[in-house]
Amino acid sequence: MLAVLCLSTVPARTADDGGDTPAASLPEPADPIVRARERQALMAVYESLGGPDWIQRDFWGSDRPVGEWHGIETDAEGRVVRLTIYDNNLDGKLSPAICGLERLHTLHLSFNKISGALPDTLGDCRALTNLWLKGNRLTGRIPDSVAVLPELEYLDVHANRLSGPLPAMWDTPKLKILRAEDNKIAGALPETLFRQPSLEQVFLHSNKLSGPLPSSLTEAASLHSLLLADNGLSGPIPEDIGTLQQLTDLRLNRNKLTGRIPESLGDAAALQVLRLDHNRLSGSIPTGLAAHLTVFDVSHNPDVTSD
Repeated sequence: MLAVLCLSTVPARTADDGGDTPAASLPEPADPIVRARERQALMAVYESLGGPDWIQRDFWGSDRPVGEWHGIETDAEGRVVRLTIYDNNLDGKLSPAICGLERLHTLHLSFNKISGALPDTLGDCRALTNLWLKGNRLTGRIPDSVAVLPELEYLDVHANRLSGPLPAMWDTPKLKILRAEDNKIAGALPETLFRQPSLEQVFLHSNKLSGPLPSSLTEAASLHSLLLADNGLSGPIPEDIGTLQQLTDLRLNRNKLTGRIPESLGDAAALQVLRLDHNRLSGSIPTGLAAHLTVFDVSHNPDVTSD
């Protein structure tokens, strides 16, 4: 069977993950009620995640403006907008009090020891744009409330211990990137996920997904990377998948997919990487499909022919 240059299933860095230097913070809000509420929320997070044992915890719990506390950035009115405390020995469960920070748009707590389930109330953080929690010890499901955050653009929970199904209903009109690979997420791919109008990248490889590829997949007009390898997906590849003109990277290898390789893939002009190996596909390879691809692998599909 045809196999051309195998490519790593680990995607390249796709977006800023919060490592940039925060802007200079300004004084706290003038309203004492708002100021007290934000301090209370921050200290609840500090206490629930083992604050005294953090590697860096400059000024946490002090009378200094919270914008001077380690990892906190505030806006022009002194409201907390960004919490960036990664690789800092955070250990414990994320407190629901985090959503007391009403303007928080970036929560970056990756590469720590955060465990347990994400709070169901995380959807109360209505300003969240970036939710980065990769490389922790999270368990349980992605809360349904996260899948309806109106401002969410980037959700990264990969390399955790998440399980259960994905949220069935997605209403995240600004969502561009979903990374939840290297977990134990099971069940079907939700139809509504691929109807998000801004969706560009979906990384769900190395999970326990099952069932068919949803028909709504062909509606994801902005999609350019879809990595679903190493799951238990079955059934055919949607015939019109090649109509996704932005699609550059499609990896469906190591599943249980059946049926023919869609002829429409030959018309996917942007497609560069196509991994279909280790499935149960059959029939012939569409004429000219391999010619414009950088990586093309259909090996370990015994019933696929090259004529």
